[in-house]
Amino acid sequence: MSNASVFVHRPSSAIAYTPKSVRRAFGVTAAALVIAGGITACSSDDTADDGPCAPTAASRTDGARPISLSTPEVKLVSPGTGPAQELAVVPATTAPQKVTLTTSSLEASIAPTDRGSDANQVQRTQQQLATPITARTVCDDPSSLEFSIGSPTSKDLELSELLPELDGSTGGLSYTDGMVPTRLRLKPTDGSQSPARSALEQSLLEALNYSVPLPTSPVGAGATWTSVRTVSAAATVTQTMNVTLARRDGNVVTLDVKIDETPVNSIFSIPGSDDKLHISRFSMSGSGTLTVDLTKRFPVAGSLAVKGGRELVGDDANRPILQQNEFTLTWKATK
Repeated sequence: MSNASVFVHRPSSAIAYTPKSVRRAFGVTAAALVIAGGITACSSDDTADDGPCAPTAASRTDGARPISLSTPEVKLVSPGTGPAQELAVVPATTAPQKVTLTTSSLEASIAPTDRGSDANQVQRTQQQLATPITARTVCDDPSSLEFSIGSPTSKDLELSELLPELDGSTGGLSYTDGMVPTRLRLKPTDGSQSPARSALEQSLLEALNYSVPLPTSPVGAGATWTSVRTVSAAATVTQTMNVTLARRDGNVVTLDVKIDETPVNSIFSIPGSDDKLHISRFSMSGSGTLTVDLTKRFPVAGSLAVKGGRELVGDDANRPILQQNEFTLTWKATK
């Protein structure tokens, strides 16, 4: 487990788990955000406008399914030194933004098999996706963004065969002050299959849940602030980001980020089931550096990585499920 503080909660009543529920608990990190948001059912083969900005927020009315995002609470800790300037976000409408988002999740799980046996089930689940995105600010509404998806790629050979069908998928995002996304709208192509749609939605949701908000007060070099948001999934967690303004060059700012997550309670809901387990230990933390252009909505460079683990128990605390988790995301500007 990571060096973050361990969360311990002793349940007042025990909840039994069966080998079937244990199997369902495997792979939940990769699936949790998809379950929380639901797998997109809407689809389209329409492509986004190819102009420098989007003439309308088409994703609001074209059947794309909206997914609400957690809004963080941002507090300025230190205004930094030197001249203070606002980190004013003014999205450009003169050209689209092109980036590639790469996300990777890894989970290793160890769980008991049958009672009376010392044998354990061991499972390792990994998913990686690199998604090219072309984003356009809505011409007369800088708080809205429309985007189109190119052909994603993956190191998973079985998944990679399905990904070209996502080429031409569309969607949109709504933002509030401080570069904070509040709602995702996603509309995959008609020809795409469920595993590809799920992978795309999961990747976008995870990246947006790790978006770094900006303070609305003027700041100088070395300014620090915190961002606290609640992320609901199999285990609902409080995510705390400690952010430092490392550099500023005109509209381009570099942010150093440290992340810590703690569970809101001891409940772990197994996706696709009514079964629940108890979280007896939990640890998840990470860090990274992102480069943000204040004229664009997505980071133009940088990466974040978080890792940790958790212990899940049912009616027998001597037979826990142990999970180790890792997640990384990378943003890269493309032409």
